[in-house]
This record gives sequence, C-alpha cells and structure tokens, in this order.
Amino acid sequence: MTPKKRILLIISAGVLLLIAAMSAMLSSSDGVTNRFRSGRFDIVLEEPSWTHDHTQAVPNEVLPKDPQVRNKGEVDSFVFLEVEVPYYDELVTEREDGTAAAKRSLPVVKFVCSGKEPSYDGTETAAQTVNDGWLELSDSPVKDEENKTFTYIYAYVGGEADSMEVVAPDSVTGKLFDGIKLCNARESEADTEPFIENKTMSVKVRARGIQTEYLKSTSETETDPEKVWEVLAGLGKGT
Repeated sequence: MTPKKRILLIISAGVLLLIAAMSAMLSSSDGVTNRFRSGRFDIVLEEPSWTHDHTQAVPNEVLPKDPQVRNKGEVDSFVFLEVEVPYYDELVTEREDGTAAAKRSLPVVKFVCSGKEPSYDGTETAAQTVNDGWLELSDSPVKDEENKTFTYIYAYVGGEADSMEVVAPDSVTGKLFDGIKLCNARESEADTEPFIENKTMSVKVRARGIQTEYLKSTSETETDPEKVWEVLAGLGKGT
C-alpha cells in the first residue's frame, strides 16, 4: 500500500469513528417506574343498640335499632342506606282513637326517631320518619309485589339537603333512626284475612358507598344525591 493510500485509509477510519461517536452522543434512553396502590375503600354498617335478644315483639313495641355507617377505609366516601321492610296487603291497623283504619298495603314496621313526630299507623301510608341528615330519594320506597316488601333508600346529606355529605376516613354518619316499632295491627278475624301474628318478619338494612372524587368528570365531583345514586346504582351491588 502506498503512503498516500495509507493516509486516506486512516482519514476514512477517523471519519467513521467520528460519525459513530456522534451517533452515540445523539441517541439515549430513559425510564421511570411509578409505584402506587389504590386507596382502601371500606364502609361498615353498625347498629350500636341492637342485640340479638329481640326475637319476639308485639304491636306498638319499640325495638332499639339505630343503623349508621362508619368509614374504615382510606378515602372519602358518599354513603346511602337501604332498608327493606315487609308489608301485607290490606293490613288493618288501629288509629290512635282505637278505631280500625282502612285496609291498605302497609309496612308492618315503622321507624322511630327520638324527638320527632313519627309517621305511625294513623297516617295510613307507607311513609317513614328518619333523623335529620338523611334524605329519602325520589324513587323511594320501591315496592316489590312479588316478595311483599318496601325498600326505602336514603342518602347521607348532613346539613345540606341538596348535597351529599362527605364521610371521611375514621368518621361515622348520624343514625338513620333510633328504633323500629311493630305496627298496631289488628289480629285476623278469619283465616282468609291477612294477619301478622305468629309470623317471622325480617327488616334488612344495607349500606352502600362510593368514592367522592371524579364522579362527574376528571376535574369535578358530583354531589347531587339523586345523581350520585344513579352512578352507584349503575355500578351494581358493590359495597
């Protein structure tokens, strides 16, 4: 190889090394791994005054029963309570003056709230009384004619009737009511008439909750009780 060719080869190699070096400097890679966990969502239904000793009741007897919801999770929650109460067709109840009321499809249990005038049998309606801080939804009660039940649905709104109340972690709602009262129903006059004596009745309470944030959009939170319920109901049974 002549000296001239050797010099050109060295120069060419130097150019290739320079290009390779530039290529190495202009290309790069990077990565970030973000580790996080979702907040724990956990609501618990409590009834501080209820005991399992209440196996029998007579008309007008009040049993202590005070459902409330505690947030034992790590994120803020909106909560609802559903109360399922049995009813009987053409139930005959006593008015306060002792006379018989009209036969109607009425719940056999009424809610009792301390310091509030109750919606007792004299009203002859399915209406219930609950403590302040709870709002009955517009579709409540839901009547199930097959299973003979009324289901009452309430949103926890605190002091604002048109806005859900946030239940923060380690917080508890107010009590929905303080007791339940077996209606003052008359005994059957014939075997063919509806009756409640010697019947087993169940009052079922269910708490449901949903996160408070991002229910409306990525930047807004829905607080209207009816609309929040629509979101929750659309998710299925959930918690």
